[in-house]
Amino acid sequence: MSSKVKVLYQHTTSSSSEEPPMDEWSSLIIARATDNPKRALYEEGLYDPGSGEICTKYVSLSASSVLRHAYYNYPGITDPGIVNALLKPEPLKIYDYDGQELYLDLCDQMNVCPVRDFYRGLVKEAIDLKYYAVNPRGVRAMAMALSNNKYVKRLDLTGSFLNLDACYHLGQLLGESFALQELVLCSCKLQPAGLRSLVVMLSKRSMELLDLSRNDITDKGLMFLTRQIRRGAVIKRLSLSYNDLGADGAVALAEAYAINNKATHFDISWNKIFPPRGANLLIRTLGDNKALREVNLSWNGLTVGIPLRKLLTVTTLKILDLSNNKLSTDAANAIALRLPNATGLKTLDLSNNPFRPADALIVLLTLKQSEVKLRKLLMDNIVVNRAFIAEKEEILNLPFRAKTRITHGPVTKNYTLSVPDMRLIVMKRIDFLTSRATKKCKLDIALYFLRARKTNDGPDMMTRELYKSLMYAGAPMEMGLIEEMANVFPGKPGDKGAKTINLPSVVEYVRRMWPDKQLPQEPPPPPPTKGGKKGKKKR
Repeated sequence: MSSKVKVLYQHTTSSSSEEPPMDEWSSLIIARATDNPKRALYEEGLYDPGSGEICTKYVSLSASSVLRHAYYNYPGITDPGIVNALLKPEPLKIYDYDGQELYLDLCDQMNVCPVRDFYRGLVKEAIDLKYYAVNPRGVRAMAMALSNNKYVKRLDLTGSFLNLDACYHLGQLLGESFALQELVLCSCKLQPAGLRSLVVMLSKRSMELLDLSRNDITDKGLMFLTRQIRRGAVIKRLSLSYNDLGADGAVALAEAYAINNKATHFDISWNKIFPPRGANLLIRTLGDNKALREVNLSWNGLTVGIPLRKLLTVTTLKILDLSNNKLSTDAANAIALRLPNATGLKTLDLSNNPFRPADALIVLLTLKQSEVKLRKLLMDNIVVNRAFIAEKEEILNLPFRAKTRITHGPVTKNYTLSVPDMRLIVMKRIDFLTSRATKKCKLDIALYFLRARKTNDGPDMMTRELYKSLMYAGAPMEMGLIEEMANVFPGKPGDKGAKTINLPSVVEYVRRMWPDKQLPQEPPPPPPTKGGKKGKKKR
């Protein structure tokens, strides 16, 4: 039995070589973008895309061609630098001379926060980090940034506590950079070990300013600096105040300046160079300097005199500070003698020295000479007399003293002090003590001495006897007062040099003090009895 087969769908195959009619070529229908400005310019020959070919979006390609040759007209990817990174060394980075970029890179490597004021100051002449409390770890980056810097001439690190590592890098900076001329390290707690690392390369160069004040370097640390000065280091302005320097430090400085003496400003105030051995030698050595302009020797307890003559012969000296020392008459005479030779001296400070009024007058009278070029003579807290005031007014009225300034302390008056009479003081004190006794034992001291003069065997009385007698009389007395009485009414020394009181002189003074006091009259002696011997009574 046969059944019919119903055909629902029949698949027809065609050869791949047969092409469909052109109306069926939908893949070749291109939507031209007529509004593209670049396309319009390209057609006019006014636009070049760069590769020589326009984008494939605008190329007439078949679907099969796009799949096979979409990027055929574009070059391959070039090497991004892998070969150089693997086979060639890393190129060195060249920094500018200002050191700003170098400073930031070093801070990044050391994991230290950069200081903005320092970064900005690298293109200026001065970097002021006063009381900034710079981190000692960051000093290495600062020193390396300044090593090739040609702009910075002054660096101020006042108040920064620098450790040994920071001092080492600053010392290397001073040896490498000759552009840096002024270094201020006030209150940086350097101490001897830090100063040694700081000045280790200083002998190769010269500096305008080195401020080491308030660092407690002591004489031990100063030896490292003087060694570099002897080797050739030139420091024109050196400040060593508040460093606990003594006579040994002064001698070391004098020996160094005897070899290399080129300082113009020298400050060694607030130290202890007062022993003559160090102070005299240092002042004489400074007197050999022919370029010295300013010297500060205040607060050192100086007692020098003659060495000041040589220091005042320096014709270039402008300011000399000798205040708050122990200068006396010898210093005043030396200054008055050589002051006319100091033709360049403008300011002389002698304040708070133990000068007498006559010493101050001697120095003042030198201003009458036109050779003395002083403009400021400071003698604060020095007592002067009326003659000083008269001479001062006369000097200030001179034509060449119109701009001169003179200061002084209080003015003494023309009177003489009266010396107190110790006899009166002693006698009133004894009278007061004896009058305080009880009514039963009350003693009149005037009558006591009048009676003692009559009853005593000699003119002098021992102090011990007088003390005991007054105590027996009930008068509270002090042995020190009795001895003082022996000093004002002295008698002949007793045995073994014991003090005695001269009673006649005491009585004479008592009569002057109390002229109304008189001893009571004594009754006359009884008359003698008449008759012979009385008979014996019988029992």
